[in-house]
Amino acid sequence: MPERLSALDASFLLLERPNVHMHVAGLVVLDPSTRPDGRLTFEEVAEVLRARIHLVPRFRQKVRFVPLGLGRPVWLDDPSFDPDFHLRRAALPAPGGPRELADFVQRVHSRPLDRSKPLWELYFIEGLEDGNVAVLSKSHHAMIDGMSGMDIATVLFDLTPEPRAVEPEHWIPRVEPSARDLIRDAITEQITSPLQTALQNTALALRAPGILLDRARNTLEGLAGMLAAGAAPRGPFNRRVGPNRRFAMASVPVADAKAIKNALGGTVNDVVMASVAGALERVIRARGEATHGLGLRAMMPVSTRDDSQRMAMGNQISNFFVDLAVGERGAAARLRRITAATKELKTSHQALAASALMNAGQWAPPTIHGMAARLVARQRFANLVVSNVPGPQMPLYLLGARMLVTYPVMPLGETMALSVGVTSLSGVMGFGVTGDWDALPDVDVLAEGIVASVHDLKKAAGL
Repeated sequence: MPERLSALDASFLLLERPNVHMHVAGLVVLDPSTRPDGRLTFEEVAEVLRARIHLVPRFRQKVRFVPLGLGRPVWLDDPSFDPDFHLRRAALPAPGGPRELADFVQRVHSRPLDRSKPLWELYFIEGLEDGNVAVLSKSHHAMIDGMSGMDIATVLFDLTPEPRAVEPEHWIPRVEPSARDLIRDAITEQITSPLQTALQNTALALRAPGILLDRARNTLEGLAGMLAAGAAPRGPFNRRVGPNRRFAMASVPVADAKAIKNALGGTVNDVVMASVAGALERVIRARGEATHGLGLRAMMPVSTRDDSQRMAMGNQISNFFVDLAVGERGAAARLRRITAATKELKTSHQALAASALMNAGQWAPPTIHGMAARLVARQRFANLVVSNVPGPQMPLYLLGARMLVTYPVMPLGETMALSVGVTSLSGVMGFGVTGDWDALPDVDVLAEGIVASVHDLKKAAGL
């Protein structure tokens, strides 16, 4: 039986509109001077991806919708899969600096993926300053979340300059099921799966009733907390987005974030939130708007994976909603406010409640599921998204070319025009700022403000 998308994975397809693209991307900047010949070519990268693609079978699968909308879509092997379609080559105009690179990324990110084929693209980008090259990988959110994307990166990258020897495997795609088979399987699942879930819950209730009661109580408590928090305050980024995107980058040493949290308290994630809050204050003030006492709410995805789920595709996430003290005077005071808020959230069961809401469409027909997902997405639960995905801090290489930094490129919600992603790899935190073209003409100011906010925090910490 083909693998069916989870309710959460399917929601990313159902939410997609001509102006709302639900793909994510990662931009990796590489230094080829660490290779013996000092260069890295498109042909070499294409060859290593072809040799290792069997390690990520989803990259050879496409989405197929069930006729009449009788069930969630399924993943099927693409019998006409051609890696050459997904591998693209580009070159930046001179001087090949951050602005030229960001301009290329935002144009690629403004285009939807072709749903008739496996939902990913990979761009090899030449012409960067200092002789560097970049790789931009773009995948639909229905395929991956931040942590599974990090796992996939370990397939392409190596821990040493000497690449692993991986033997390519001969692949024979499975025969596609007929429309009748898809309908039959969907109806069967609609009948049997809720029954199996009910039986499992009944068995759990008989065996350990306290666990089931605690789960229900905690979920209700989390939902009550979310309702009590109410809608997010009105902010400059809650507006209907168009189809075009802007992108900007900033980088900060991981060591700086750790030193700040050691000196001022909190976690590295709190430092990330405080840095974004400080940057937002700068942007809004530069627009001539008042910031005193201003608060904005960030939706922060959190992974629910455990060690047994490494390399598992799809989305296994929930969300926290963090109030950012944008208008707080002083970097240290802003960090303390955010640290207190996140500490309280960790005991609030908010993530459990958010997870229950995100998976509520498990047994609903896709039409109703899609309507519900769009209705929820249009509510003002947050003003922006801030996603922080940590990774390994040892050096990483692509065919001997050392990774310098990785920047995430995020999707936007229908009425949420700003997303900030952070990826920590090889000792560098790469901030990727994605905004709607019309709502964020000052996206570079926001990226520069992140670096300035980290500097303010270091100064407050006496570093």
